[in-house]
Amino acid sequence: MKINFTVLFLFFILFISKSFSQNSPKVPERIRIDNMVLNISEDVIPIIQNEVDALHLNEKYFQIYVDRINIFFPIIERILADEEMPDDLKYLALQESALISDAVSSSDAVGFWQFKKETAEDYGLIVNEKIDERKNIISSTRAASRYIKNSNYLFENWIFSIYSYYQGLNGAKEVVDPQLYGSKRMIIDESTHWYIIKFLGYKIAFEDYTDKINYNNNFSVYENRSFISLKDMSESLSIDKSKLSSFNSWIKTDRIPNDKIYSFIIPEKKENIFKRTASVLSEKVNTLIDQQINSAIDEKILSVMSKRSIFLNGLPAFIADSIDNINEITSTYKISKKNFLAYNDIEKNHKIIPGIPYYLSKKRRKGRVQLYLRREDESLWEISQLFGVQLSSLKKINKENNTSKILMRRRSIL
Repeated sequence: MKINFTVLFLFFILFISKSFSQNSPKVPERIRIDNMVLNISEDVIPIIQNEVDALHLNEKYFQIYVDRINIFFPIIERILADEEMPDDLKYLALQESALISDAVSSSDAVGFWQFKKETAEDYGLIVNEKIDERKNIISSTRAASRYIKNSNYLFENWIFSIYSYYQGLNGAKEVVDPQLYGSKRMIIDESTHWYIIKFLGYKIAFEDYTDKINYNNNFSVYENRSFISLKDMSESLSIDKSKLSSFNSWIKTDRIPNDKIYSFIIPEKKENIFKRTASVLSEKVNTLIDQQINSAIDEKILSVMSKRSIFLNGLPAFIADSIDNINEITSTYKISKKNFLAYNDIEKNHKIIPGIPYYLSKKRRKGRVQLYLRREDESLWEISQLFGVQLSSLKKINKENNTSKILMRRRSIL
């Protein structure tokens, strides 16, 4: 009798997969998300269980998920805690992208948290020909936290806020009954949107494993303040450049932009990075001493470094002081006078005002907040500088607005 080995092999694979899925966690009747309690109805438990079983179906692919969790969840957890957000939101990143930095959806959403370009820029992420912060786990997690936090200001309900991440705030508002805003107990039944069902499936499928595994400490976050290129960084830290690039696919060129401090994932233990960067910094300091830079240049360098550099609306800016003037600023920051005047909606005879933010790139057409309560002595120009919004846009949006409430965007959630 001939044996069909192909059929036997398929049966073997099916048996192994089935055995692994049988060990998947069981869906409980009650789930807690931060300060909320979700009661799972009997008719929905099998639906969520199917989601959990599907994630456990193939042991190889499940382990790939766990390996990525091992690297990225410690970073996500720290940022969520810093943003005062529920720890369970980390499962949303897993659901959105499988923690693949280069993930691209059919609707052109990109990165760990699947941001579209316009939304990413609204939340301060830089997307251009040189970098795409949607692929940066640190920057994108902060942006996603603020997106969901913004929704939760309205809903006061994490489930509705998570749903808004899929549907958009306005789309969620059309569906969610305002009487349910602020509810801390919910029933998950057949009317619950599939996006929430899937989120709960990911949480149940992986939370036992994330509680048990020891996170990989061979990766660290490094805030770059000294390296000008990936080549410089990889050589100084003795890290393979291709490996460094693979974990930082958000930067598209070798040269690291100097418009702000960018965070990198370094495939190395934190203590080792600290020792190597300290060594590099020491060498640079010794080089400066050996070159015997004169005191006038030293004062200039210290003056530039002490400028209170900030980012507003995702844009590089600085807080002016009483000794600043336009010529000094344009010379220090290597920006043309024409561009500086245009970026800040000012004339050439403008006198720099201490304490006001001034921008080193073009301001945006809308702000990251919806509404601002204007003080009596405050001009639209001052507000435009405070929020990094073009003066012409503010005037257009508030054309017929005679109140003290200044709109920063065309649509307000208030």
